[in-house]
Amino acid sequence: MIRLGTDIVYIPRIQAALDRFGDRFLHRVYTITEQYDCGYAINSPSRPSIHQLAGRWAAKEAVTKALATGWRGISYTEIEIRRHTSGAPTVYLHGKAAALVATWNHLSWQLSLSHDRDYAIATVILIHE
Repeated sequence: MIRLGTDIVYIPRIQAALDRFGDRFLHRVYTITEQYDCGYAINSPSRPSIHQLAGRWAAKEAVTKALATGWRGISYTEIEIRRHTSGAPTVYLHGKAAALVATWNHLSWQLSLSHDRDYAIATVILIHE
């Protein structure tokens, strides 16, 4: 079975949430690893990038669409978007999200992220038997 999910995010909306809620927003939506990778964690070698945060938000939304669950019973931090050593974005599932797909055979993901000015977009293809 092949499933597709896509999402587009208005980056100033993510910036507004970060400005309004700060660390509370970061910890609710992003894992520590994601925060570190985007430059929002202590000792992160990167400069903070709202574009990277927005791209990960769009990717998380796209993953829920590919899973056909929406956010019912899954928290934001149970879907983690990280960079593979090759630089490609990669999907990692934790908790209830991981349990949902635990019985699926040959699960694989393809994830594409793009940013342009005020928008970030993500497309996910989920393949499983």
